[in-house]
Amino acid sequence: MIQKRSRARSCAALAGGLTAALALSALAAAPASAATVPAAAAAEGSSITGAVFTWSLTDEANAKAFAPGTVNMLSAGKVAKTSASDSITEADWMATDGDVTIQKEQADGSYATGTWAGLLTTPDGSPLSGTKVGTPSGNRVSIAAGSGTVDPDNESADITWTGDFTVALYSGLTQYSVSDPHLVVEDGEGTVTATLSGYGTEMDDPEAFVVLPDTEVTLATLSGVDVTATGFTVDPEYLGVSVDLPAGATAQVTSGDTWGSFPQSFVDYQLLTGQSSYWYSSGGQTDAAKVAEPIGVSYTVATTPTVTVSKTEGLNPDGETITITGTGFLPSPPATTGVYPPLAGQFTGAYVTFGSFLDTWKPSDGAPGSARATDRSATKWAVLAEQLPVIDPSGSGAGIELSADGSFSTTITVSKNFAGSLADGNYGIYTYAAGGAVYAPFETYTPIEFTTNVDRLAGADRVAGAVAVSQEAYPEGTDVAYVVSGYTFADALSAAPAAVSESAPLLLTTPDSLPASVGDEIERLGASTIVIVGGPNSVSTAVQSSLEDLADNVTRVTGADRYATSLAVADYAFGEEGATSAYVATGANFPDALSASAAGGAYGRPVVLVAGSENTVNKATSSLLSDLGVEEVLIAGGPNSVSTGIQTSLGTVSGVTAVERLAGADRFAASIAINNDAFDRAAEVYLATGLNYPDALAGAALAGLRGAPLYVVPGDCVPTGVLSAIDTLGAGTVTLLGGPNSLSAAVESLTACSF
Repeated sequence: MIQKRSRARSCAALAGGLTAALALSALAAAPASAATVPAAAAAEGSSITGAVFTWSLTDEANAKAFAPGTVNMLSAGKVAKTSASDSITEADWMATDGDVTIQKEQADGSYATGTWAGLLTTPDGSPLSGTKVGTPSGNRVSIAAGSGTVDPDNESADITWTGDFTVALYSGLTQYSVSDPHLVVEDGEGTVTATLSGYGTEMDDPEAFVVLPDTEVTLATLSGVDVTATGFTVDPEYLGVSVDLPAGATAQVTSGDTWGSFPQSFVDYQLLTGQSSYWYSSGGQTDAAKVAEPIGVSYTVATTPTVTVSKTEGLNPDGETITITGTGFLPSPPATTGVYPPLAGQFTGAYVTFGSFLDTWKPSDGAPGSARATDRSATKWAVLAEQLPVIDPSGSGAGIELSADGSFSTTITVSKNFAGSLADGNYGIYTYAAGGAVYAPFETYTPIEFTTNVDRLAGADRVAGAVAVSQEAYPEGTDVAYVVSGYTFADALSAAPAAVSESAPLLLTTPDSLPASVGDEIERLGASTIVIVGGPNSVSTAVQSSLEDLADNVTRVTGADRYATSLAVADYAFGEEGATSAYVATGANFPDALSASAAGGAYGRPVVLVAGSENTVNKATSSLLSDLGVEEVLIAGGPNSVSTGIQTSLGTVSGVTAVERLAGADRFAASIAINNDAFDRAAEVYLATGLNYPDALAGAALAGLRGAPLYVVPGDCVPTGVLSAIDTLGAGTVTLLGGPNSLSAAVESLTACSF
């Protein structure tokens, strides 16, 4: 008899629910919970990750129903209903759906993922019997992966979860779903709101069935919330809460120890589903089972990882050891869970590395691996102590311990221009999640600035300066030496790339006699072959005779004039192997050709001199370019140096497919343009005066040998474009060619020009 009376009560409520659904349809137009939500969320506080929301709602929501063969239950997800007679079967019921899990209390008080059978047993495994208070199934809903902020000092929190669960009475003859709970607490007072969706049916008309509109309601009103750093448990307000009910609804009983109600907007919605009196006291024997159960919220305060580097400025570009410490690198699953062996499926810690990264480098921003160039010798993997033998079995030091509190400390040696560094990258200490995990808080960048070492190669005069350069370039000697005049540039401008092609220094001589220092240097080098560039008017026969006393093979490369000599040098050095690219520069002046010479030596490109004021390139030059197999011609200098007519005619040379001019407003700007085109990374840079040629003649052979640019600069300052290039190239060393009379102390201190 009790079962029949309870069933009649439920079905009467269902009948009223359908009528209410029609009469109160305006409920969905404006969220009924709006007035109960605090005016502002917890705007300040610490970010949290992985927040978990747990709630069994009420004992009655997890009890055996009065109708035979039915049970009140919680299910993960939204369980669909297509007619009034639908009930939830084992095939419909879900233990998990996304971040939502139905958990079953165990006999020892712990929780495990629920089962269909567990809906009908108490935590100790006994069968449920009726709705006797104190014998519910012990199931609860658990929603993981919530995010938001908490402020324990101000008892405030703002946390949102994503997911759905279904509350079904009488095995789903009446049911609704809860979506995306949102907790807001301020000063210990708060609410849990969510969106409800469900169905209305009617006992008197078994076919009657209506899909209810989605409506935001207040699930629970909270007071006295003790927000801590790890979470809280709170009893929602229920006892002593009264509710306004429409005419015809089951009246609320406001006497006894357990009278009360869920929030008004929630009950208003249950008037539509037919469950209204299940959520407030109505005088029945199950009133005590309607009292709201505690809500549990747990989370991890997301400690912002921080990195401290012992030294970030003025580091030695050749290498310096620094100490790196980090804090706050704590697990935050699943974001910090790796996907690659050997720690797939585990917390994988973080990479700690020195590198050259692009401006957009973070994995969380979708940047590709090519945006990150790491120095492998300066890369560590911070993992938990028990994982060190897995990732670093040999104990090489590549792995470092990440303490349980998320801290680490290590030393690495950083040096500029490591292999693979990016031309457009930023040097710095970087950290990011390891093992394929992607987690933005682990992505940190600490800029590193290296000093620029400034050296000077000079001698008492131009001849001694060239000897000093040779000694720097070939401390162990070499088989070949080039000799050019140190007192006229015309024949010598094309010599540097040729000398580099034979691993030879470029030595300067006086026109009429061989300086003793040059003879001594040739003997020190042990050169068996000497190449003289230029005719007897540049390097006399007397000098040639002295050279023949020093080496078995002395060759003179020359032509009728400077242009013919240039062609002869290019053919001598590159005729056999060829060259797909070549520089063309005026032979009337030296700055453009000198800047091109170093680049030419670095990339195996001859420097061919032309009479720049002519309208077309001559036949001999065209023939040489074709014979060498040149496809790309790079003109060093503007139209005042090499005419537009020559530029046009170079495009008609057989085999040439591209002609590009590298120029600037003056010789210094042209030098920048030539080197910017040739180099995107360089460990060192050479500077020579652009007002004279001897220092740059010999220096171009050294720069070319080392794959470095040579810039011509004023004698008393450094153009800003050169300073910018030094930084962009990542050069750790700047070498001045020539003494203070050529390049002043201001150049040595890299003082920028004011123009």
